[in-house]
Amino acid sequence: MNLADYIGRYWAGAEAIYSVIIAMTFTSVLRGYEPPGETAYLDIVYPALFCCIAWGIADGLFYAWERRYNIRMENEIIDLSRSIESSDNALPLIGEQLDDTILRNISDEKRIQLYRNLVKYLAGAGMKAAPSRRDAISIISATTIISTIAGLAVVAPFFLVEDVGLALNVSNILGIFLLFVIGCNRAYDKSTSDRIIMGLGTAIIGIVIAAITILLGG
Repeated sequence: MNLADYIGRYWAGAEAIYSVIIAMTFTSVLRGYEPPGETAYLDIVYPALFCCIAWGIADGLFYAWERRYNIRMENEIIDLSRSIESSDNALPLIGEQLDDTILRNISDEKRIQLYRNLVKYLAGAGMKAAPSRRDAISIISATTIISTIAGLAVVAPFFLVEDVGLALNVSNILGIFLLFVIGCNRAYDKSTSDRIIMGLGTAIIGIVIAAITILLGG
């Protein structure tokens, strides 16, 4: 089971995007930088990579916790749905889960009726097992690996190219290209034009966010 099976394709792709932006934000401060020593700039490059790794671990912990919380909520809804006396108490909990989805586009009256019908179906559903330790480890490992690879792709030129300015240019190109590729893969419509538009949009948004972060001293 891959990370998208746990947290969805959107957020799985977002992990890589965030790491690219983090790494680009760190390394972009090297523009025009004249290090006092040959490898002094690595004092910025290493923290960039370590920050991406830390981001992956922190996000993985959050997603694992969120998955446990959601399953506990689902089981509570199922338990309430099984009881005739408590079935109405399941409605607001279902609303918390579904109101902020595509169902927001139908009227409140129709949505409540839909939830009442859903309660009837949930009354016969089985309880879901709590996430195992293996699930949690899989989520944390996946987010960490994705964040590390994305960050490493951005900082790698600094370990391979001696000239800091050239390394930075190559790094920025790789970062922008990676954002473009991620965006293409996240497009809902699989046509070539939509993939390109999504890729360009993702790359531009990533560049803007990194630029704003740098200007704010981040």
